[in-house]
Amino acid sequence: MKQIIISVLYLVIVFLVSQFIFEPSHLYYELWWLDIPMHIMGGFGVASLVVAVSEYYKKPVSLSKLFLVYAVVAITWEVYEYAHDVVTYTTWNGWFDTVKDFIDGTIGMYLAYLLIKHK
Repeated sequence: MKQIIISVLYLVIVFLVSQFIFEPSHLYYELWWLDIPMHIMGGFGVASLVVAVSEYYKKPVSLSKLFLVYAVVAITWEVYEYAHDVVTYTTWNGWFDTVKDFIDGTIGMYLAYLLIKHK
């Protein structure tokens, strides 16, 4: 249970920093690269939470199952980002950015998988 709480807190902190510090201060536009570590950290957090929950219920999690859960979360996040851009009349960054974000998050997910499975 401790790992689940830590993973949830990690994801909440990443989200709050993104939405209430980086977004209002326009740091994502000032520092073009800031989006990359944030998506890597998000993918890492999602994977950590999935593994923590699966270990709590004593269910093994394979890399493919982990990727499937991550993909659902990542696609949901990208839809949120698109809807946010539409509502705030912000220019959408396009498919290239969306695919790059997905790949960045997948890197984070895979790093978490490697670190957790080799502990």
